[in-house]
Amino acid sequence: MRETLKRIVLVIFVLLVLTAISGFFYMQKNPLDGKTSVNKTLNISGNHSK
Repeated sequence: MRETLKRIVLVIFVLLVLTAISGFFYMQKNPLDGKTSVNKTLNISGNHSK
């Protein structure tokens, strides 16, 4: 029981770290620049909508 709990906590921690790292790199690649979410909307192909 205790080992299972340790494993669950470790998995959650690793997922949080990976999410934080990927979010950091995403923000480095796509800075907000004060734009609203309307200007940042993407179409299905991933290109900025005009």
